[in-house]
Amino acid sequence: MKIIINQPRASYFVGGAEMISFDHAINMLKLNNEVYFFTIDPKSIGLKYSIQFEKFYRNYSDQIHIIQINQDSRVKYIYDIEPGEDRCRWNVESMFYNQKLYDYLNDHNDKYDVIFSYYNLDSVFIPRNKIGKNVLYLCGIPRSQNDFQGSFLYAYDKIIAISKEVKESWKKYAKNGIDVISTGVDCDRFSLKEYKDSSTINLLFVGRLISRKNIDMIIKSYKKLYNKYDIKLTIVGDGPDRKRLERIFDKCIFTGVVANTEDYYKNADIFVTPSKFGEGLQGTILEAMSCGLTIVATNTKINNRLLSNNRGFLCEPEVNSIVEAIKNAINANRKSIASKNHKYVVDKYSWLIKTKELLEVLK
Repeated sequence: MKIIINQPRASYFVGGAEMISFDHAINMLKLNNEVYFFTIDPKSIGLKYSIQFEKFYRNYSDQIHIIQINQDSRVKYIYDIEPGEDRCRWNVESMFYNQKLYDYLNDHNDKYDVIFSYYNLDSVFIPRNKIGKNVLYLCGIPRSQNDFQGSFLYAYDKIIAISKEVKESWKKYAKNGIDVISTGVDCDRFSLKEYKDSSTINLLFVGRLISRKNIDMIIKSYKKLYNKYDIKLTIVGDGPDRKRLERIFDKCIFTGVVANTEDYYKNADIFVTPSKFGEGLQGTILEAMSCGLTIVATNTKINNRLLSNNRGFLCEPEVNSIVEAIKNAINANRKSIASKNHKYVVDKYSWLIKTKELLEVLK
């Protein structure tokens, strides 16, 4: 098939949906599809490339058609707003980008079997004579029902959700139903770490530093445990909350955005991610499991399934519950959990398995 992966923010922004788009493109290529990757040219809005995009471009630009579209100059003002949870910012960006995307597709003779997008407004309007199927991949759960966001689902021929919970949150807006196909893991990259007995317990968080990720509760939990255990906390990622978070407890290690997250997983013991809301299936949990970490995560339906059979520990998104879950993880047989978690991900969530499922529903 001839497939467009349409991810306008992937060139400059590092978030879950952006990382998923890279993996979809790479694995669709591996399964012998002709892949086009559409994104914004960040230079047109005065931004820099993310290190993840630079790595993707360096490794795959000779095999994947990477097309960068100039964003409309009238919308430059929104890029002064640091990306976070402001839906208005994303909506404005998407509407102007979608017009540029339409013009590009309309002006070129190429035709495509599928265009695959990740945000409700990213490809609402497309020249239908150039595209066989317009597909939307839903990655998260809205904090509250939003009829404006939901109404745009009617523009898509097929909608796929990352989990059953995400499907349930959006299904009333989908005219043709919603398929569920989760994301996957590159199990070669996120391979099982070498297990070493050490007196130091290394806690890890990986993700955007935004409110719903609840990182302040991780730090406060760590502060409570700091004088009781030989323990370290590393926070990998960046975002609008970073400066505030750095002031909570000065013993935390903040790395910013890194290209080699697998190295941080393999140097950690316990992965902590007590998000307050909005998560579908968290790719970082799957990556951490694949590397053999013990997981502490919010008590949600999807995390309940992932961490059942003693694969991890669930908590409520508040300090006392997080502290108890981390204590349980410290005292657990983490070496046994490591091999169990890695095997579980390899058997159920490898990227090639998930991409084959995806392509099957796109036919």
